[in-house]
Amino acid sequence: MKEQETWLKIITKAWEEEDFKARLLANANEVLKEYHIDIPDGVTYQVVEDQVVGTRYLVLPPKSSDEAPVIDGFKRNVQSGDPGF
Repeated sequence: MKEQETWLKIITKAWEEEDFKARLLANANEVLKEYHIDIPDGVTYQVVEDQVVGTRYLVLPPKSSDEAPVIDGFKRNVQSGDPGF
């Protein structure tokens, strides 16, 4: 299964199960690993719940460097802030 499809399953489960959503918000890395999503060393994902009205979040990732390891075929690297899903 593609990681994007997996992420959609995680989102759906978080909408349906409050306990699961609480775990995802508290420790995203742990939940992502349960779904066999590879997390590079030194990377910690944090999930925040967006709102329909009020504060919305846009994340500006850091500029990539040539020294950062590439994590996929799109040349994204661990500094891109993009988990690939």
